[in-house]
Amino acid sequence: MIRRENAQVGMADTLTWMPATGNKTLEKIDESIDWTSIRRQIEKLYRKGGPGRPAFPALTLFKALLLQSWYDLSDPAAEEAIADRLSFRRFLGLTLDEKVPDHSTLHRFRDRIAPIIDKLFALLNHQLDVKGLILKKGTLVDASLIHSAAHPPAKKGEGSHDADATWGGPHHKSIYGYKGHVGMDQDSELIRQAEMTTARVHDTNLLTSMVSGDEAAVYADKAYRSKGHSQWLQARGIRDWIMLQAQHPHPLSEAELEHNRLASRVRQGVERFFGTMKRHYKFRRCRYWQLSRNRCHFFVLCICYNLKRSIKLATI
Repeated sequence: MIRRENAQVGMADTLTWMPATGNKTLEKIDESIDWTSIRRQIEKLYRKGGPGRPAFPALTLFKALLLQSWYDLSDPAAEEAIADRLSFRRFLGLTLDEKVPDHSTLHRFRDRIAPIIDKLFALLNHQLDVKGLILKKGTLVDASLIHSAAHPPAKKGEGSHDADATWGGPHHKSIYGYKGHVGMDQDSELIRQAEMTTARVHDTNLLTSMVSGDEAAVYADKAYRSKGHSQWLQARGIRDWIMLQAQHPHPLSEAELEHNRLASRVRQGVERFFGTMKRHYKFRRCRYWQLSRNRCHFFVLCICYNLKRSIKLATI
């Protein structure tokens, strides 16, 4: 499938897309980001010429996935909303007389970019870093369980429609699904690192992956505490603010309790992030089956969160 470029904006589009009819948040995001590196990275997945029906521009499809996450739209609902809303067309660079991507096109595009979604996330984060929005004072590490889109097996050992999902979490709160992991910049509350695994994977296995290496400190709850992690952070000159856990029969000292209180106070930012994901972005349950698709969706959500957060930070 070959690429095609966006059509020229016509007079009708210019007259219709007056500032009063625009979506200010989408306009600010569009103006604040240089999308060139994103477009080039995605276009590597397509051939430049040859036979076949022309595809929608890569950047148009990528932005469509962002709209889906911001407005909690399924693929069919996104197709309808893009066709109906002028602000969406403007954000995607579609003129009034152009067809919009259909739901199957969005589905195929998501699968296509899934292997490089972490690279797209990193490219956008690099721009936020260059703007000085990532402060690197500390990294807040945490993870949250996300229910599978498929119903869990009725009995242990039975199969499920989502073969990648697993059981995980505390015994009394065990869920069937996946786990999202993040490393958040302390004061800006921008997500610097992200990953999605099955629910079975323990939080502590992802700590080093969530640390960028240039931060001054790392904050995490007791699940991440280990001698190996403390030594790893110390070797990199990163202050260890992982919460301490009492070892029976020795209770924590007052100094250790104060350490935990301070670490917990700072860690609240990353807990707010997962609250936003579950309340605003409806990410209590995965939308898709298979780890690769849900991982792609999680990274898109993190990108959406960072873009909106960066607009807020720019006005402070």
